[in-house]
Amino acid sequence: MTLDGQVAIVTGGGRGLGEGYALELARRGAQVVVHDNGSDPAGNGFDPGPANTVAKAIVAAGGQAVPCTTDASTESGGAEAVELALSEFGKLDIIIANAGNINSAPFSEYSTQSFTSALTNHLLAAFHVVRPGFAVMKEARYGRLVFVASAAGVFGQPGLLGYATAKTGMLGMMNVAAIEGAEFGITANAIMPMAATRMAAALFGEAIEAPEAREFLDSLRIDQVAPVVAYLASARCTATRTVLSAFRGRVAQLHIGVTNGWLSPTGQFTAEDVESHLAEISDTSGLLQPENIFDEIAHTVAMTGGALPPAAS
Repeated sequence: MTLDGQVAIVTGGGRGLGEGYALELARRGAQVVVHDNGSDPAGNGFDPGPANTVAKAIVAAGGQAVPCTTDASTESGGAEAVELALSEFGKLDIIIANAGNINSAPFSEYSTQSFTSALTNHLLAAFHVVRPGFAVMKEARYGRLVFVASAAGVFGQPGLLGYATAKTGMLGMMNVAAIEGAEFGITANAIMPMAATRMAAALFGEAIEAPEAREFLDSLRIDQVAPVVAYLASARCTATRTVLSAFRGRVAQLHIGVTNGWLSPTGQFTAEDVESHLAEISDTSGLLQPENIFDEIAHTVAMTGGALPPAAS
């Protein structure tokens, strides 16, 4: 599966999983913009070293890469990464929206600064690169977007309020990009990875010193995740709005759906009616997996009768 002639931006590409993605794409022939401002796991500081090191490693191995050390969480920083891809390589085919940070604290003690930082370093960092990149891809009528989400958000993880919220927000961005990009040959997919990285180590904290914690962390290898991203970034992946989970050698797909539910015969009901019909409301047989919000609207209108709103027709 070759990526020859493809141009990719990997945000947060200087360390950890981002580095793994950048190296894997380059190994398969992609020209890579390694976008990383070198901040610490909490999102603080600046260090051009990681992006430069990864770009040099790709070039030393016979590939093509350039570092970009702007801050993806700013509008200008994201735009500069896209402009660099165009000026250095002449086009842009792939964006891996991987940049982010992590802060851990109990819900009641989670600071506004930490929450805002998570939204800034994950969601805004994705938005500020993907938005200008999306425009370039629309013009070319081709593109591959890969958003890095997390099971910590989809399923929840104590202590990671900001991280979980931001990572789940990546799926919302993916959904809209996939729908709007379909007619332009742009796919938008996501991965929920786990690997032994600085963020994972920061999450464990002092518990990382426990032998069982270290053993588990060491079993989460980056080479068990990067090939999944390479597939989603390739022309051979025609799926869109697909979310894959990858760690410890297993790859699985996330499915999000809505039950058929309970329909009030009169269209009116009380809180007590909701309680008494919970089994029917929760029954997953015949689960609907909408392609967009209008699919669920159409499904419900079909059950209840009446006309569809113009946008859903």
